[in-house]
Amino acid sequence: MSYLSVLKKNSENKLEASSRAWFVVYTKPRQEKVAVENLVRQGFEAYCPSVAITKRRKSQLVSIIEPYFPRYIFLNFDLESDNWAPLRSTRGVASLVRFGGEPQQVPDSLIAALRGNENSDNLQVLTPKTWTRGDSIEIEQGPFAGYRCLFESERGADRVAVLLNVVGKPTRTTLLKQDLQLPQFL
Repeated sequence: MSYLSVLKKNSENKLEASSRAWFVVYTKPRQEKVAVENLVRQGFEAYCPSVAITKRRKSQLVSIIEPYFPRYIFLNFDLESDNWAPLRSTRGVASLVRFGGEPQQVPDSLIAALRGNENSDNLQVLTPKTWTRGDSIEIEQGPFAGYRCLFESERGADRVAVLLNVVGKPTRTTLLKQDLQLPQFL
């Protein structure tokens, strides 16, 4: 039984329930915003959850807004009645994500959870990870990216003390908190 016939059967069982659903679209690199704008212009409902992240740029910390899922956006349409053929040639869109040749559907509850986790600026609310003394943590950005360290203590609002094994013995150093963590979904 094909995916479309399953969708049709499910919609028939739901007493004429709408067969509109959310699907995943793979975008071209750093083209999420372009893809959303062009899809909306074509009459589709598109959603790209975003997040504000602090990153190091030329030795300075800057706050930037990035897609929460780089290169992926969500698109709401009806597989049976909407003409989704133009997706292939939409600027910013690489392809519709498919498994077994069928478009990959996303549960409505995921989209509702993402939208429910947004602040007044439509950005995802992130909670910093907390550690206890002795926790092993991977450094995710900065000059020591890829190294593992042991958490010692917090040193103010944005710095932490860690034990870093670089030359064969643990050395205490201070790092930026965001270098140790990726933002966590609330």
